Amino acid sequence: MAISHVRPLLLPLLVSLFFLPAALNATRFSKCDPRHSYPIAASGVLFSPDDDWIKTSTNANITLSAQTYTNISDGATVTFSIWGYISDDRNYPLCDLVACPVAPGPLVFTLPNVFTEEELTRIRYYTYSATRKITVENQEDPMMCIHFDCFVTAETVPA
Repeated sequence: MAISHVRPLLLPLLVSLFFLPAALNATRFSKCDPRHSYPIAASGVLFSPDDDWIKTSTNANITLSAQTYTNISDGATVTFSIWGYISDDRNYPLCDLVACPVAPGPLVFTLPNVFTEEELTRIRYYTYSATRKITVENQEDPMMCIHFDCFVTAETVPA
C-alpha cells in the first residue's frame, strides 16, 4: 500500500531531473518592451559551449527556444544586435534556420558562431549586451524582441 503513495511522485521527480540541468544553464533574458505582447514568446536562450561565458579561444552558438502563436511565412528575418566595445547587427533569414512556413507551436533555432574574430580577440574581458529580434517584411512591429548579456573573456570561466 505504501508503494502506491510513492508512485504518483515518481513521474514529476523524473521529469524535473530531466529538465533541471537545462534550466540551470539558461541565460537570463528579458523582453525589449515588457508591456508588449509579442506573437513569438521566447522561453530560453542558451550559449554553447560555455553558457554566458564565451572564451576568446572559441566562439558561441546561441540557441533560442520559443513558442509562436502565429504562422510565420518566408520573409521573416532574425536580427542579432550586439552592443559594447563594437556595435553590429547581423541578419539571418529565419527560413535558413528552420523549415518554413512555421506553424504555431514550439520554435527552436541556433545562430552559429555569432562573434567576429575582432570581438573575440581585441579584448581580454568584456560584457556585450545583445538583442535578438524576429521581424517580417512590411511589418513595423517585431514578432519577438529579447535582450540578454553575455561575457567574452580570455580568462578561465568562473565556477
